[in-house]
Amino acid sequence: MIRRRKRNWRKLTRVSSAKISRGGFFIVQFLFVLIVFILIARLYDIQINKSAQFAKKAEAIHETEVILKPQRGLIYCHDKDGSLIPIAINKKYYSIFAVPKEIENPSETAQLLATLLPLSEEEILKRIDKPGDPYEPLLKKVEDEDLIAKIKEADIKGIYIREEKYRYYPLENFAAQVIGFVAEGDDNKVKGRYGLEAYYEDILAGKTGEFSGVRDALGRFIRSLRNKEVSVVDGLSLRTTIDKNVQFATEKALANLIKGRKATKGTIIVMEPQTGKILALANWPTFNLNKYNEVKDYSVFRNYAIEERYEPGSVVKPLTMAAGIDLGKVTPETTYVDKGYFKVGGRTLRNYRGEVFGKVNMRRVLEMSINTGAIFVEQQIGGNNLRKYFKKFGLDSKTGIDLPDEITGDLSNLEYPKANPSSFVTASYGVGIAITPMELIRAYSAIANKGLMVTPYILEGVENRFRAYTPVTTPEPQRVLSPETAETLTSMLVGVIENGFGGNAKIKGYSLAGKTGTAFIPFQGERGYSNDVIHTFVGFFPVSNPRFLILVKMNRPQWGADAASHTVTLAFKEVERFLINYYNIPPDEK
Repeated sequence: MIRRRKRNWRKLTRVSSAKISRGGFFIVQFLFVLIVFILIARLYDIQINKSAQFAKKAEAIHETEVILKPQRGLIYCHDKDGSLIPIAINKKYYSIFAVPKEIENPSETAQLLATLLPLSEEEILKRIDKPGDPYEPLLKKVEDEDLIAKIKEADIKGIYIREEKYRYYPLENFAAQVIGFVAEGDDNKVKGRYGLEAYYEDILAGKTGEFSGVRDALGRFIRSLRNKEVSVVDGLSLRTTIDKNVQFATEKALANLIKGRKATKGTIIVMEPQTGKILALANWPTFNLNKYNEVKDYSVFRNYAIEERYEPGSVVKPLTMAAGIDLGKVTPETTYVDKGYFKVGGRTLRNYRGEVFGKVNMRRVLEMSINTGAIFVEQQIGGNNLRKYFKKFGLDSKTGIDLPDEITGDLSNLEYPKANPSSFVTASYGVGIAITPMELIRAYSAIANKGLMVTPYILEGVENRFRAYTPVTTPEPQRVLSPETAETLTSMLVGVIENGFGGNAKIKGYSLAGKTGTAFIPFQGERGYSNDVIHTFVGFFPVSNPRFLILVKMNRPQWGADAASHTVTLAFKEVERFLINYYNIPPDEK
C-alpha cells in the first residue's frame, strides 16, 4: 500500500509540474506580447502623434538666429594725381575671452595665462573664478599676432580668441575734426561721432542682415525655404575732396602759426573758389583719432570752422564795399574826407589806432582798412541795403557743407527792433555781427568767382565694395554780385596786397587779392570788449584765374604782433607757396 501511494504521489507530482511549466510559458508569452504592444504603442505615439514636437526639438539643437553685421565703408582722400589714400579703415583685431564655466581649475589656468598675457595672475583669477559665468573678457583690440599664436598653441580649456574689426585711422590726427570717429555713445550704439563719420553714418554703416534657420555640424548656415534671411548690405566708401599733401601742409602751417604766436586756437581752409571743393580744412588744437577716448576736453572734437562764430572785424569791409559798388552808390574813385572818427547814437567810433587819413578814395579805404570809410559806404547805401547784402552773402545762413552741427552767423543786431543806426555803422566794418569762418570764405567766393557764390563740399563721390564709383552732384552757384562788381572789387583787393596791409602774403610773380581783419573779442555775458584779439586773412590767387581761396584765422595770439598783417598773412604765404610748388602753377605777373 505504501509503495502504491508513493508511485501515485510521483505521478501526481509529474502532472502538477507539467501544468506549472505550461502556465509559466503562457505568462511569459503574455508579458512579452504586452511589452511588444506597449513598445509599438509608444513608437506610434512618438512617430505619429508627437513627431512634429520631437522634430522641432531636434531641429532646435541646430537652429540659430544671427544678426549679420555689414562692413563699414572706408573714407579716402587723394593726391594731385588722383591716387586714393585711405584715411579711415576697418582693421583686424583680436579679443581674448574666457568661459569660466568651462574652466576646471581656475588657479592653474590663471597661473598659466599670467605667463602669456599682460595681466597679473590675481587679476585673471578674479575674472575667471566665476562658476557658471558664460563670458568674461580678458583683452580687447589685440594686435600682437605672436601673442595670439601663443594662446592658440597653449590650447587652454575655456579660453577663446575672436577675430573682430574696429575702425582705425592710419594717419592718426590728420583732418581729425573733418573725419570724426566711430564710438559707442550714451545710447549704447556704435556709430559715427563727429565729422564725416557722423554726417554720412547711414551711407557708411550699411544695413544689418539677419539669418534665422539651421546650422550644420560645422556651424555653417543651411539655406532652405524654411529659413528667414535678410541680406546684409555693406556700407559705401567715401571719396573726399581732401588732398592729402595739401592737408598736411596746411596743418603744418597752422601749427607753426599757433605755436609761434602762443595762440589758443586756429583754422585754415583751402577751397576752390569756382567749385566749392574743400582741399584742406585744418583746426588747432587737434587730437589723435585712434585715441579719442584719452581726450579730456571734448571741445576739441568740434570743427571750429563751422561750429563757432566770431566777430570778424575788417575782413568784412570788402563785403560792405561790394554792396556799395553793386548798388551804384560808390566807385573805387569815390572820395570822402576822413576825420579819424564818426559820431552816432552818442558814441564816437574811431579808426584803428586813432589814425586820420584826410581825403581818400574807396581803394585807399580798403588798402588802409579805414573804419570810417566803411561807415561812409554804409551811409550811402543805408542800413537796410547793408543787411540785404550781408544776407545775400550768406552771413546768417548755413553754408550747406556736408559736415554735422554747422551753425549760422548772427545778424540779429541788424534786425528790428534791435537794429539802430549804431548797429549798422559798426557792422559795416565787422563789429557787432558774428559769423563762422566757413560763411566768410563762402562769401569771398562770390568775389573770386565773378559774382557767383558756391557751396563748400567735402564728399566727391561714393563707391561700393566692387569699387563702382558714383559722383555726387553739388548745388548750382548763386548770383550775389554782378560780374563787373566782382571784377572791380578784385582789383581793389589786389591793391590791398600791393599797397596796403596784405603785403606779407605776397609771393613775387603771383597776383593775389585779399584782406586782413583784426577784431577784439567781446566779453562773455557782459558789454564791452577784452584786449584779446582774433586775426583773419582771406585771399585768392592767381587773380587772373583764381584757383585757390584760403582763409586763415587765429584766436588770442600772445606774442609777436597786434595786427593780422604780421601774423596770419605769413601762414597764408606758407600754404600759398606750397600750392604753387605742388601744382606747378606758373607765374601770372611779369
